[in-house]
Amino acid sequence: MIESRRRAYLEALGFDVWVARPPPPEPGRLVVSPDPSATLLVCGVPEDSATRIAGDIVRALGGEASWAWPDTGGGAASVSLADAIADCLVTRVILFGPGPARWLFQGEIPEVLGSAAIAAAPGLDELAGRGGAKRSLWRLLQAFPEPAAPARPS
Repeated sequence: MIESRRRAYLEALGFDVWVARPPPPEPGRLVVSPDPSATLLVCGVPEDSATRIAGDIVRALGGEASWAWPDTGGGAASVSLADAIADCLVTRVILFGPGPARWLFQGEIPEVLGSAAIAAAPGLDELAGRGGAKRSLWRLLQAFPEPAAPARPS
């Protein structure tokens, strides 16, 4: 019998029907875009990675960056930040806005996690609308270590 029909019969007979809820998403898990890069940019929601300012930031970084966002749906493909750093050989992580920072670190943001330097930047909405926020991001990018170039075989 179809589950929805079974529930309807039980409700019609006056029985309380209980349905198990899926577990809440585990804090600190990320969905990472499939294009691995040494730079991981973490925004609040997937739509942020498709904005004009997001494209400008990737171009300012030399055109190589991966995007990630908090997994609020509890997807099976989500990973921890430490796993994303190790799996994708990430050397620098930039967190955009307070949301991703709170999601990943309940307290203070570490300067280094695994092989990656971590930095916090203003949110993408703020960057799109305020020149001062863009200048602070530019200063951050100038001070941030460049990703290591892959070794060339001799």
